Amino acid sequence: MSASSREVLECALAQIEADATLNAWSYLDADAARRAARDSDARLAAGNARSPLEGRLVAIKANIAVQGWPQDAGLWSRRGLTANHDAPVIARLRAAGAVVLGQTRMDPGALGAEGRSIDGPIQNPRRPGHSAGGSSGGSAAALAAGHVELALGTDTIGSVRIPAAFCGIASLKPSAGCISLEDVVPLHTDYDHVGPMTAYAADLEKLWAVLAGRSTPPPPAASAIADLPIGYLADAEALGATPAVLDHYVNGLAILRSLGARLQPLHLAPLEPGRARKAIFALCEHAMWLAHRDSLERHPEWYPPPLAGMLQFGAALDASRLGGFRERIGSFSLALRAMLQPLRALVTPTTPAQAFAFAGPTPLDLADLTAIATAAALPAATAPLPTGSDLPVGLQIITHPGEDLLACRLAAGVERVLSGR
Repeated sequence: MSASSREVLECALAQIEADATLNAWSYLDADAARRAARDSDARLAAGNARSPLEGRLVAIKANIAVQGWPQDAGLWSRRGLTANHDAPVIARLRAAGAVVLGQTRMDPGALGAEGRSIDGPIQNPRRPGHSAGGSSGGSAAALAAGHVELALGTDTIGSVRIPAAFCGIASLKPSAGCISLEDVVPLHTDYDHVGPMTAYAADLEKLWAVLAGRSTPPPPAASAIADLPIGYLADAEALGATPAVLDHYVNGLAILRSLGARLQPLHLAPLEPGRARKAIFALCEHAMWLAHRDSLERHPEWYPPPLAGMLQFGAALDASRLGGFRERIGSFSLALRAMLQPLRALVTPTTPAQAFAFAGPTPLDLADLTAIATAAALPAATAPLPTGSDLPVGLQIITHPGEDLLACRLAAGVERVLSGR
């Protein structure tokens, strides 16, 4: 007999308290969650489940509005602000019967991928002392620690995919416009996305469908991946992939071959995705400076030196340089989409390296591979690969616009092979 939603909730609250050193959560709404879990158990007992998410706990990133909760987006400048209504994505979760539990920590303003919040680093449950990734690091840590199985993050250049890869969970950057961004504190609205994050890839499409207001067709047969033409990085090493990541990536490709996929090599190094990532990041720095310039001038103490430095860089960008960055991104997008035109998907390592130790240097290329999908405005899922006792590694699955469901199902297909189901 499965545990009730109320029983799962109480176990989660106890585990969250025991794991306080992970620094994953910034706010818990235990009483409201208990009421929601009670109502959900009553619906389940009566056979009136609203959706596959009925009674399931969900963690929410701190830049998404939940009525009565703080909405500081990880920024000192927003401390004390409270949301006066639910964002549409939260309303969809509640309507689906999900139990909205609490808020998770993030990099300040979502401008960063390190997993360093203003309240201290977010620890990776797979290996404390190492980054959970960012900017949705708190949501990823909560999933990896087993506190919840569902979470929301946001992704601009890789902010649900990088922490998912570092923590060994699954996530999706959806197609542009697929999931509402209303009442989400923006970083750059041209690139921002609300992204589902799940402990298991099999749940990605369920959470995506609720957030996007979609109904999903019946799950395909296991042979659905057979004969799909899928590109893979033949030059991953040239794009910075470490030997350990390469080894696990090769194993991921072998899983896709075992499912019958037709893998075709692609060389993306000539497109210089790292330069596209820098261009997007520069546009984000400028957008955030525009949003915070008055506050930065009046209260510089609210902005930690790394964040202040990024805003000052954004302030120095003139129209010519900004236009040049947009042209670079556009050229990259056209070239990549042309390469992918005969394919159904592209698979890459999600990150060039595994989670880094906070005591060491921060890699500069954390988002070089996730930027591939961002620059070309393509949906991208990530699923964990088998690494044994090694740090997690993610397999990024990029599909065409509107093919979010395919990305989710490819991720779930890889997971099924790994779990033996």
